[in-house]
Amino acid sequence: MPVVEEEVDISSNGTLLTKSTADYEQTTQPAKNDGPLKKILHRFSKHSGILYYITGNFLHTCGIFSLKLISADMFDVIIIRFLLQTVVFGCFAMYKNYNLFGNKSQRSLISLMIFTGTTTHLSYLSAFYFLPLSDLNAIRYTNICFATVMAVFFLKEKFTKINALALLLAIVGLVLASRPNFLFESLSNAMKQQQINHTLNKTNITDISTSSESTAEKSNFYYFIGVGLALTCAVTKSAQMVTRKMLITTKLPHSVMNLQFTFFGLLAAISYSVIRRLIWKFEPYPIKVMMIAGTAIGCIQLISNTFFAKALKRENVQLISVLGSLEIVYAVVLQYIFF
Repeated sequence: MPVVEEEVDISSNGTLLTKSTADYEQTTQPAKNDGPLKKILHRFSKHSGILYYITGNFLHTCGIFSLKLISADMFDVIIIRFLLQTVVFGCFAMYKNYNLFGNKSQRSLISLMIFTGTTTHLSYLSAFYFLPLSDLNAIRYTNICFATVMAVFFLKEKFTKINALALLLAIVGLVLASRPNFLFESLSNAMKQQQINHTLNKTNITDISTSSESTAEKSNFYYFIGVGLALTCAVTKSAQMVTRKMLITTKLPHSVMNLQFTFFGLLAAISYSVIRRLIWKFEPYPIKVMMIAGTAIGCIQLISNTFFAKALKRENVQLISVLGSLEIVYAVVLQYIFF
């Protein structure tokens, strides 16, 4: 799939823009005699980064959510996905004669981008094994806070009162929309326990309490593992976004960044898949499911990555982080439809 590369520039207020977008804004301002339809189209064009991100976010959510519907290990499926993306991005980068390793001044940022990107994706998928989707999304989107703070310190973006209000409302809305179990189930469990106390005798209560305590300790252990993975995903996701934004200012093409990320993601997924079979349980690879599902998800992710690249060039990190909260809405709707 072709990936559009555009040159970037810094506007007077410090916001990162593409030169093509900046020129477009200068040459295609709506005339005074333009009709309302043309003015609306001009306004949509001016905020095209928002539209790109919303669309890409929806496609990305559908691709990730579909992993829950496949009767195969998620890491086996993403091997094909990463392989497909690596081949596509690699062919495009070589066709454009891009430097696949970047120059010396970019190497440290590239290494950080690869590490944070790979860690983000793998920790997010790993958390699926331990957390309900609603809890995972609620914790993951604390990256709005981390991304805002990092953008202020490292990108020198201005933090306004509107950003603070949007940040607060986004966090509250995410928690309420996702209805995480750690907030809503505690009250329900307390009410159920009161009913049990009224209906069961003391001996039975003691037996049940002993059994339930051991079960709760075990479930809490796995739950906290999932929480740790989700928090890791949130922090590294924020660092990845800031690092990519910094690499854009050095004019490193997005196709090269995506190639580097998908290649190391492929190595990490293969390593985990092999180690899991050698240490825990050996099982044959579901080749047919891997090929069909991995190829479909890989194509979806290619499109969403292209849209994310365009959005990141046109909008600041704080706005993109807040828009990212829409993914939780998509996930809740998909979970309601399929489960």
